[in-house]
Amino acid sequence: MLVAAETIIPINTFNEADPTCQFISHITQNGNWETLFGKQAERATFRATFKKGALKHKVPSQEIAGYIGAAFGELYDEWKVKMTGFDYEIMGIWFQSDNVEWLKRLSVSDQSIILLLGLNIPIEDQKYRNRLFFGRTSLNPCIAYCLAMIAQPRPGQIVLDMCCGTGTIPIEGASRFPNTFWLGGEVKVKTLAEKGRGNVLHANLQNVDLLLSDGRKMCLRDGTVDTIVSDWPWGLRENSFQQIQGLYPKFMKQMWRVLQPEGKAYIVTQGNKLMHRVLKYDWCQRQWKVDDIVPIGIGGYDVYLFILSKCQ
Repeated sequence: MLVAAETIIPINTFNEADPTCQFISHITQNGNWETLFGKQAERATFRATFKKGALKHKVPSQEIAGYIGAAFGELYDEWKVKMTGFDYEIMGIWFQSDNVEWLKRLSVSDQSIILLLGLNIPIEDQKYRNRLFFGRTSLNPCIAYCLAMIAQPRPGQIVLDMCCGTGTIPIEGASRFPNTFWLGGEVKVKTLAEKGRGNVLHANLQNVDLLLSDGRKMCLRDGTVDTIVSDWPWGLRENSFQQIQGLYPKFMKQMWRVLQPEGKAYIVTQGNKLMHRVLKYDWCQRQWKVDDIVPIGIGGYDVYLFILSKCQ
């Protein structure tokens, strides 16, 4: 994004709906847009977009985008709004950062809410990277890539995604670490045979394979996997909580069985309370050590990455 305005939203403003919208509208009107479009910009079409990221707010993103679009339209009153096929996308985002250089430059703390307004640079949507087929809960390839980077498998190691769905994690991991082998297991035949295999063929990778497998009783020998990286079922789109809570204890036992001694598991789930409850079981405490719990944001949801080590 080419930035036209950068500021901090006061916390007392952020906590209220109308003051937040008025503040963003004011910053939009006072942005340095001339550096991006020139003072006498030619007629063009535009749309306004706002992304909240992991920061929730009572005002919908579409409504905030409307305030940005209205304020920008007053500056360039000959421009017309066009929701598709537009010339320019005026973008607004807010976030919190722990980047030391950024915080030092703005003279703020890591709890401050940073607002950026500017011109979005159009790039190809990364959700289509390395895949043609999607499921209802397919993971963003960028997040899958980051999970693989966190796991950092060594050459020659075998990495398993026990709930691979359409194969996003194994494919992204295999593309990043060509000297490792990535295996994906999926219980739904149609998802695996049509979507998962189709994505593997599309990616044209030789170090990844998928198999029909039930995470509650995996068809793998004991101690055959070095690392597990998996996005477990969570949320209403993956059945009811009643069904999901019966899966996690069985998943934990199966992971411990198939992992090599000192193997590690990287598990993504929204079921934070459920995961903590399972980890408190006596048998689970004997099998697993919790190395870290990392909060991440996926589609506006508060999700967690559990990093676990197998106990001897």
